[in-house]
Amino acid sequence: MDNELQVVYLGFLRTDSNIVAVADLYLPEVIAIDAPLSLPLALSCLEEDCLRQASLARKGRACERELARLGIPCYFTTEKSIIKNMVYRGIGLKNRLCQAGFKVIEVYPYASKVRLFGRGIPRKTCSMGLAFLRRHLQNILPGLGPHLAALDHNLCDAAVAAYTASLYCRGKADAIGNEKEGLIHVPSSLAAQSAATLTAK
Repeated sequence: MDNELQVVYLGFLRTDSNIVAVADLYLPEVIAIDAPLSLPLALSCLEEDCLRQASLARKGRACERELARLGIPCYFTTEKSIIKNMVYRGIGLKNRLCQAGFKVIEVYPYASKVRLFGRGIPRKTCSMGLAFLRRHLQNILPGLGPHLAALDHNLCDAAVAAYTASLYCRGKADAIGNEKEGLIHVPSSLAAQSAATLTAK
């Protein structure tokens, strides 16, 4: 999305090289990635070799524990994580983009949706959930209107991630977690109030 929240690119990119190429083409101010972009401070990897370290570590990262305390479930980054490959890929992609000069932040679309749309969100993979997401996204991102029919739940999450990045650029996002370990950025309370007003109209 551009600074006016208009769609400049919509689609799936299968490889990290393609993602970097599109970033080089559009030169975004910030890139939001929906994946853990760091490991817990006590861990250097998520493999069996790190089990001894893991025994000294708290479960997951501070940002994940804080989300849990807020009643927002998420996958914890541990040596037993079922999204281990995604964690490694996310960290590698972040490093590659940062080396190319881009600003990269970690986001968690579900947490953003809870902040923006409230609790009781239907499951995104069911028809009711997809309709809910499309309707609410159109309220906060009118520029998505022509593309709504093409949005599956993955692209809806991508739109939420991009919107969270735009809020970050405008100082309307909260950073959850420990800066040394890794932060997850979510819409601020003020941004949530604005979204609620738009949804109510």
